[in-house]
Amino acid sequence: MPVRYSEPEQTEPKHYHGEAEASDADKAETGGEKTLQISSCLFQSNEDAEIIATALLARLKDKKEYEEIQTEFCPVPIERRDTVKVEEYISPTKSINHTGLVRGMRLDITQTSQNLTLIIEE
Repeated sequence: MPVRYSEPEQTEPKHYHGEAEASDADKAETGGEKTLQISSCLFQSNEDAEIIATALLARLKDKKEYEEIQTEFCPVPIERRDTVKVEEYISPTKSINHTGLVRGMRLDITQTSQNLTLIIEE
């Protein structure tokens, strides 16, 4: 009699782990040690998890500057993680350019106006 294929029994899912740690000088500069745990079924190995942990550490270890930009008119669609350049006028002849990633947005709507506030990471 031929052997029929049968599904193997469901096994416990594998859990992979990655860690990255900043130097003591970096910790002191950014206000102390911070931890972040990420659980994702997309990690395929400990090496992949280590690569992602190291990339996150490189991005998060530096102190960030955030700016709130308010506008009443935004002609283009905008989403978090978009890179924007905003020109802020200090006087009629002088301006400052802010370039950074959009980290947050707030839309305030009243009957007479709408105001978009962008929080950008410079």
